Amino acid sequence: MNNYQWYPGHMAKALKTMREDVKSIDVLLELVDARAPESTRNPNIADLSKGKIHILILNKRDMADDSVTKRWMEYYKAKKINAIAIDAKKKEDINRINALVDKLVDEKYSGADTRLAKAVEAAGGKLSERSIKIMVTGIPNVGKSTFINSFAGKAGTKTGNRPGVTKGKQWIRIRKGRELLDTPGVLYVKPLSQESGMRLAFIGSLNDNNLNIDELALDLVKWIIPAYPGSIINRYEVPEEEPLETMEAIGERRGALKRGGIIDYEKTAGIIMDDFRNGRLGEMSLERPE
Repeated sequence: MNNYQWYPGHMAKALKTMREDVKSIDVLLELVDARAPESTRNPNIADLSKGKIHILILNKRDMADDSVTKRWMEYYKAKKINAIAIDAKKKEDINRINALVDKLVDEKYSGADTRLAKAVEAAGGKLSERSIKIMVTGIPNVGKSTFINSFAGKAGTKTGNRPGVTKGKQWIRIRKGRELLDTPGVLYVKPLSQESGMRLAFIGSLNDNNLNIDELALDLVKWIIPAYPGSIINRYEVPEEEPLETMEAIGERRGALKRGGIIDYEKTAGIIMDDFRNGRLGEMSLERPE
């Protein structure tokens, strides 16, 4: 049986580094997977984001069940959390993020009785027009690299070390008045419940090398059959029966066989996991708001 847990290692060091980095930023963008937004959140963020503009970004919305994502948006709105669902590959969604950042920056600082706001006002501008420093954080495999590349765009240029920031830290000027820390924060969550850990394993946030991939795929098939009936039939043209029999039918259908016609469970598992992680089994959400 798989033990769905983190193997922290270097992630613990990353958390320590982030605690220092966050002191230098104005906006913290927390990236989560829209298919499992709560399981992919990190409890450290609540502490790290105090006093900062915090935006929760549900990435990969194109792979999630749209009706469930809408419920998540209502859930976060009720909790007064700034949340937005996006597909990081779509320019219009990146534009929506920029617009939200501008709006929240102006709401927080415009007219505020602070030295910074007064200085900006004296210069005849809005705070959102000054250099706003942004950090992106999130656990592994929620799409940080794709998001950062889209967010920075082709015009992104490194601006070098900044005063008051630890030596060696690089900032990318993503557009006028916007700078992004070029090394995304990677945090870890522990301990994990077996259920949350399994969701993270499904989407690839846990290291496959530490898991039994055969059991992982079987757990996924067990979950899909009742949650999204017909999805396996549509993809593989095999009956949805007892999970192990269904998995074996997929292996036979896809030619994942060893000598003598024996099912190659590891290869079959790889096919199933790859199809799920790339959205080929359809739009699915692994969890729903309570």
